Amino acid sequence: MAFQLENWLEELIRRLTAAFGKRLQAVGLQGSFARKEETPSSDIDAVVLLDQITPADIAAYKTILTQLPPSSHPLCGFFGGIDDLKNWSRAELFQFIQDTRWVYGSPQTVLPKPTRQDAVLAAKTGAGNIYHALVHTWIHGELTPALMQSLCKSAFFMLQAAHFARTGRYIAGKQPLQQALTAPDEKRILFYTIHPVPAAQVQTIAQDLLAVSQRILAIK
Repeated sequence: MAFQLENWLEELIRRLTAAFGKRLQAVGLQGSFARKEETPSSDIDAVVLLDQITPADIAAYKTILTQLPPSSHPLCGFFGGIDDLKNWSRAELFQFIQDTRWVYGSPQTVLPKPTRQDAVLAAKTGAGNIYHALVHTWIHGELTPALMQSLCKSAFFMLQAAHFARTGRYIAGKQPLQQALTAPDEKRILFYTIHPVPAAQVQTIAQDLLAVSQRILAIK
């Protein structure tokens, strides 16, 4: 039988409410399943928010995950407290809020609405991380197709935030974002978030990633 995400989420919510009661604030979904871009190997990125979490809560949630219907999709995601998220980095909160599809409750009345400056911080954080990993490996290691694709996948979030900073529009999906972008190097990077990077294209993609990271670091 094919995996039924909605049934899985319903069972998760049922067990969470039984375990945590009114302390359960919200349940959401992130990643490829939330964007409807999932593949047979995609993770299930579940987001579970309580009012505040304790070590006992973490242990209880870990037990709940072992009791859910079996799935061929690996489980990951975020488990935390809304009180902690209020104090989170605004750069990280930008992506967290924009990327989550809430299926139970919502923290949107509590967490700050993402601003352009939050998007700029998120984009620059991503650009700095990619810049460092790329240049370090370029000098001290080996640029491989696998590394290039990994960096392209990370660059997707950087480009989402940069596009929001430029236009005020958040585009969730990879293909819609690729269509909205105009710079050829940014479009190529998004292409290789989905498709394998050929060995012959490694140097081109490395140059693209460096140029795009530099451009995004310069956003005001």
